[in-house]
Amino acid sequence: MAFKTEGIIDVTVVEAYTVASRFQPEVNEVNNRGELVMCFYDLALLVQDAQGNNDIWFGELSTRTGNGNFADKYRYELTLSTLQDIGFNVTTLQELEAQYQPNADRTICIPNLVGLKCKAVTENRTYKKRDGSEGQGIKIKYLTGMNSKVSGNRMNFDEFMRARQAQAAQGYAQAATAPAPAPVQASPATVQAPAPAAAPAPAAPAPGYPQGYAQPAPAYQQPAAAPAPGAPVPPPAPGAPATPKCPY
Repeated sequence: MAFKTEGIIDVTVVEAYTVASRFQPEVNEVNNRGELVMCFYDLALLVQDAQGNNDIWFGELSTRTGNGNFADKYRYELTLSTLQDIGFNVTTLQELEAQYQPNADRTICIPNLVGLKCKAVTENRTYKKRDGSEGQGIKIKYLTGMNSKVSGNRMNFDEFMRARQAQAAQGYAQAATAPAPAPVQASPATVQAPAPAAAPAPAAPAPGYPQGYAQPAPAYQQPAAAPAPGAPVPPPAPGAPATPKCPY
């Protein structure tokens, strides 16, 4: 009877065995290290909650690599890490295989895994069946230890703030150590002649002149030539005032 809800469920391992690799390597498939992928087999744990709901968690034992933060890890290393999280302390494939025992039908069982209590985190997802077809349902996303702090998809506030502060500090450090940009050297073809000097500002206007106008300079008057001795004095120009006679 499969799990019916998404979330975190307390479960017990009721059966542990091995199966042939469900996903064989594709032709010339390589991992993130550039190595040809080798698939050994899968570890299968049947886990069950107190109401009898159950599902099988599969741990891939291959040289495929993980995703995201685990892109540098082999899948068999990730499977071993899960076993350690739930309290089955094996650190290598050799230590794991040393735990294998034959059933009466000569299939492999791992009796020391049976009875371990852990948490199953379930989700509603689309998955691929053995025959290659797709199925939809509540499936185990991962297993973790009973003492692990898991909260489904919810984020922990303190962890979020620590991560944000670390990211901000890293950004400040990068900004402080970043080299100054090199000055751009203009090519000779793009060098422009210097702009002409600005014309001097006009002098302040004299009182009574509008703003923006300079006081006009007085017109230059050529002095009249003195008459030669004994020469007759020319008559004044029309409209000009008469020259007063000397009273003496």
